[in-house]
Amino acid sequence: MSKYTEKLALFATAAMVTIPSLASASEVGMPQFDSSTFVSQIFWLVVTFAILFILMWKVALPRVSETLDNREQKISFDLKKAEELKVSAEKVQAELNKSMADARADAQAVIAKANASIAKDQEKKIAIFSTDLANKTTEAEMRIEKARKAAIASVNKVASEVTQAIVEKLGGKAADDKTIAAALNTASKEG
Repeated sequence: MSKYTEKLALFATAAMVTIPSLASASEVGMPQFDSSTFVSQIFWLVVTFAILFILMWKVALPRVSETLDNREQKISFDLKKAEELKVSAEKVQAELNKSMADARADAQAVIAKANASIAKDQEKKIAIFSTDLANKTTEAEMRIEKARKAAIASVNKVASEVTQAIVEKLGGKAADDKTIAAALNTASKEG
């Protein structure tokens, strides 16, 4: 970069020599319109353009080009990394979906097994309950039958006593227990 600085200093010195004095410039008006300075103006225009062109070509544009290349490389690296991450994410998603499907299948199997176990338990409990109910029903029927027989015996006894009392009041004499029992048995069979 120092060789460029040296060249600029050389051109600046040459420019000082060719600049007309301020006194003559004030006589003509604006120095840009003085025809005697057109050659030096064109010379300095060309020199300035060449210097700016060389600076742009050798210094600024390579830096811009380097920055663009670095940016392009970073973008391509980022795109490649994003593609890898996308593939990885799709793989993880597929594994997750498979795991979810397996878990659902396992849950359905566990539910089916539990339902079967519950159904067996219910069948056993229903069988036990039915047996118990049958036993209790039989016991209840036996108790009812005993109670009925006891009630009939009690009714027969009461009927016998009532019949004896009626016969005694109507006939004036006591009736025989055997005759009353035979008459009550005949009446209960017919009724």
